[in-house]
Amino acid sequence: MALILWSHPYAGYGQKTAVALYELGLPFELKLVDGSPEAMEGFMAVSPFAKMPALVDTAAGRTVIESSIVIEYLDRLAGGGRLIPADPDLALEARFIDRILDTYVGGNMNRIVFNRLGRAGTPNETAMALDAKELESAWDMLEARLGDGRTWGAGETFTLADCGAAPLMTYARRLVPFGDRPRLRAWHARLMARPSFVHALEDAAPFGNLMPAPLPED
Repeated sequence: MALILWSHPYAGYGQKTAVALYELGLPFELKLVDGSPEAMEGFMAVSPFAKMPALVDTAAGRTVIESSIVIEYLDRLAGGGRLIPADPDLALEARFIDRILDTYVGGNMNRIVFNRLGRAGTPNETAMALDAKELESAWDMLEARLGDGRTWGAGETFTLADCGAAPLMTYARRLVPFGDRPRLRAWHARLMARPSFVHALEDAAPFGNLMPAPLPED
C-alpha cells in the first residue's frame, strides 16, 4: 500500500485528513500543493476541482477526493470501525457532526477568509456578517449536542467528527470566538491535546501563520 496525499499542511481540510492518517497509523507521502506551476499541474490531474486534499492509493490504482470520503476510505484500509464506528447509530452521528463542521464551520470560515483576503475584490461586509452569524449558530448546535456528556464529537471514541473538528474549530474560533460555551471549549481543549492533531500542527508550523485573523483571546 502506497498512499500519496496532495495537500498543504496548513490547509484545514488537509489537516483533517492528516489527523486521520496519524490516528490510523497509515504511512503516506505528502505532495505539497504550494501554488507553483509544477505542483498545480500534478494536483489538477488528480483533483479536477482543485480542492485539497486528494488521496492517491497507488497500490489500488485509485484516487479519492473530498476529505470525509477520503477518511472513510482510509478507515476501511485500516480495517474499519475506528473513525467510522461499526455501530450504525454512532456512525450516523459521526457523519452528522462532520457535515455540520464542514458546511457551517469550515464553509463559513472559508468564505470570511476569502473576503478578508480580497479574493473577489472589495470585502463584502454584509456577506461576512451573515457567515459569522451562521458560524455562531454552528457553535450553538455543537454546544447543545455535547450536552449529553460525550467526550468526543460523536461519543466516547475519536471519530471522523473529531478529525475535522480539530483544525476547523481551531481556525474558525479566530474569526468567531467560542464565547460562553463551556462544553465546546472543553472539547476543543481535548482536540488540541490529541497527539494526531499535535503532529498535524507540527507539520504546518514551518509555513508560519497564514490565517488573516488574530489568535483567539477568549
